[in-house]
Amino acid sequence: MNLDREQQISLLILIATFKSFNEQLYNLKGAHAQRLKQHFNMLQKVSNKYEAGIDKNWLKDNKEVIEQLHDALTDLIYMLREGIEKKEGENENS
Repeated sequence: MNLDREQQISLLILIATFKSFNEQLYNLKGAHAQRLKQHFNMLQKVSNKYEAGIDKNWLKDNKEVIEQLHDALTDLIYMLREGIEKKEGENENS
């Protein structure tokens, strides 16, 4: 794969974002009504296949960077979630 530096960085961020997305999908597993559950399961299967393909073909040389980006993105997601929950709690108490 011949990518310039900017494309490599974009791909690393995309992969880490995808891993965080996949983790959020996993966190929602079982939370959907039957009608949405089929679509959710299909999305999760595609997500898992994409992640496995990336891990197999591209992750070898970039594993540490992707894991660091994934951790940072996931931490950001949880910080945002906590902020929303805190704001909602403040609104309920007002």
